[in-house]
Amino acid sequence: MNILVREIVIFASFFMQMNLAKTGIDKSKKLQLIIEASQKRFGLFGIEKTSMREIADDLKLSKASLYYYFPDKESLYKAVVEKEQNEFIAKISERIFNFHEPEQLLLEYVNARVSYFRTLLNLSRLRLETNSGLKPGFIEAINTFREKEKDIIKKIFDKGIRSSIFYIDDTDQMASLFLDLLKGLRITLINEKKTLFLEEEEYELLHEKTISFTNIFIKALKYK
Repeated sequence: MNILVREIVIFASFFMQMNLAKTGIDKSKKLQLIIEASQKRFGLFGIEKTSMREIADDLKLSKASLYYYFPDKESLYKAVVEKEQNEFIAKISERIFNFHEPEQLLLEYVNARVSYFRTLLNLSRLRLETNSGLKPGFIEAINTFREKEKDIIKKIFDKGIRSSIFYIDDTDQMASLFLDLLKGLRITLINEKKTLFLEEEEYELLHEKTISFTNIFIKALKYK
């Protein structure tokens, strides 16, 4: 195991153990701590290379105690993904709607998107999976998140239409196209290196390409 990764897991595990050891901790707090610990381990190693035993050990819990809260690994992973989805939508909505011009809104959206997907590793990982072989619950989570993202894009498009800046016949279709093309940019980079996550220089390249693409897309939206 990479030394830095091992140190992160050890530190996170120690922190969670101390919190769970506190007396009088309520069920909802324990649930939150379990999800947070799982978020770190799933993010580093993925669902396939993470076991419930490892998560229980991180928290100094018995497997039986862990299964009391989550009946299986898949339900725990889904809870982690839903946590990251909610964080993403909340953060990105707060960040982008400080802008008023629709062009600025769309550019800030893609800026924030690259930034948050870099830290929300489970959400990033699941978004890049194909639906083949995924459990129905995961497919549902992917589709639900996509609809939430699409709603944000449609609101930006609607603002541009009302301001007579964007000319769009079908905002739902156009938002779907925009998201598909953004995903394609990242998949292209990942396929070239045969690994899921990007290095610093690769993120900079992805950001540069994403901004260039978005500027081109904006010009197309403004064409009457």
